[in-house]
Amino acid sequence: MVGVAAVAASLVAASTAAARVWGHRVGGVVSAFPLIVGPALLLAAVRQGAAFAAAMASATLLGLAALSGFVVAYGRAARRCGWPLSLGLGWAAAAALGMAVGRVGGGLLGGLLVAIATPALAHAALPRRRQVDVPGRLPRWELPARMVLTASLIVALTAAGEWFGPTAAGVLAALPTVASVLAVFTHARHGHDALIAMLRGMLGGLGTFVSFCALVALLAEPAGLIPAFLVASGAALLAQLVALTPARARSAPSM
Repeated sequence: MVGVAAVAASLVAASTAAARVWGHRVGGVVSAFPLIVGPALLLAAVRQGAAFAAAMASATLLGLAALSGFVVAYGRAARRCGWPLSLGLGWAAAAALGMAVGRVGGGLLGGLLVAIATPALAHAALPRRRQVDVPGRLPRWELPARMVLTASLIVALTAAGEWFGPTAAGVLAALPTVASVLAVFTHARHGHDALIAMLRGMLGGLGTFVSFCALVALLAEPAGLIPAFLVASGAALLAQLVALTPARARSAPSM
């Protein structure tokens, strides 16, 4: 659990660094990489077996409905509201959708349909943004604060997931932990347009997440854990490279 939290904090650090160099949209793409769900699924497989990990991976795909709900609710509320109310509305939307898809189920096919449809709908529902500049240097305290908050959220959600079973664990694994931290800090420091750029990048980068979870769910039992995770990791890296190319082009700062 501590290792997963540390990896999550590292993902926030990597996303923040990418945003500083290439812009908020690229930071969002980096944040979608399955660096959190990968160790969580591997830990579940070691503790509970390949079948548990496969079921959790399918449920994690369902959980992208919760992430998509968070993105839309936060992104639209942030046009008129500050980060506390926007965050509350985002988490309310995520919780409602998370509970709904957790009851529906649907296995791998259902998870894939949800994971493809809901981010696409969320992307269309976000407000339009103006071009934003690459952010400057952050205060020294901000990056450690982002990392500590993320790690704390991950520890709490991982503990809850292990208590309630594979479906709940998968849905909780996709809840907007990293998204919440990045959204709040981006919104508070850089404003609404930067927030929307980051959220659009996050949604655009979810192909990495989807490919990883789908391959783990498909291969964990028939192929074994090591081959499944190796293939899934390779596919996720390839998808990340594909997603980063247009994101970097769109995030080029205006002169």
